[in-house]
Amino acid sequence: MLVLILAGCDAGNAPLSSQPLANGAILAAETNGRFTLVTSGNGPVQVWRQGDATPLYQWHQGEETDPVLLLTISPGGNAAATATSHTVAVWSLESGQNLGFYSLPQSLRALALANNGQALLLGYQNGTVEFVNLNTGRRLQYFGHENVINSLDLSANGRYALSASHDGMVHFWQTTDAALLASWQHSNSANLVKLDENGSYAFSADAQGNGEIHHLPGGELQAQLKVPARGQTFVSARLNAGQNLLATGGTSRRLDLWQLDSGTHLQQWQVGLHTQLRPASAMVYSVAFVSPDTLYSASSSGLAETWTITNSEQNDE
Repeated sequence: MLVLILAGCDAGNAPLSSQPLANGAILAAETNGRFTLVTSGNGPVQVWRQGDATPLYQWHQGEETDPVLLLTISPGGNAAATATSHTVAVWSLESGQNLGFYSLPQSLRALALANNGQALLLGYQNGTVEFVNLNTGRRLQYFGHENVINSLDLSANGRYALSASHDGMVHFWQTTDAALLASWQHSNSANLVKLDENGSYAFSADAQGNGEIHHLPGGELQAQLKVPARGQTFVSARLNAGQNLLATGGTSRRLDLWQLDSGTHLQQWQVGLHTQLRPASAMVYSVAFVSPDTLYSASSSGLAETWTITNSEQNDE
């Protein structure tokens, strides 16, 4: 069911629409604004198309006692990958069919997918990152990190990787030969990285709520962000270089919009709560730009919501 919310003077803060994706809290979600993947742990991964009243697909992956923990959608939006701690499955978002199933030798911590599902990037507990070209079978291992991999991203063409580890290191490298192109250090565990689709910027954040925007390919620091409230952290991000915007989702229901080149804070929202869940809070698992003036979010409360961008030029605080 899609719930439309008619907002008055608070139009900038209330969602345009809210769609329940689950009856309770969800373990993970990934959205590109058109498709949203949802997992509650055990059972199938549900794939929702924006506005539909029921899931478009339900994907089963191996033994259902082994929970799906990681979800990702390719930049072009036609493929997705789902993962347990020791298996990965690649799927077509156009047909819903499985495109491949892979067993992993080590415990998986992070996952990314290139356009058309042509390549996977896998981050492991032991600090290794593995690039796999699914068309040719070529595999490349990156050993630049010395600690647990927390987050990954992969360029649309599969040529460039961004990886972050528990010791705060962030590396930008190429998947042709594992050559390091840029690196930077957070003072705390680096828990989130994201590339923009044009390859111009990278966003990284640490466990203490500090975010940084770096210019690529050299890795120069462009701007620093800080979640205003103590104890809050960044959970998700989406860069839109064409509009000079960065959207971030965090803990404590935070959804924020920033100017990409300066880090100026532009707008803030609070995502909805599942009224039957306690404690009454939510993490924003994923956020996407769906039009020049619209954002889409998916949160741990099991809600997908649409938001209006009303201020993209100056700070509204």
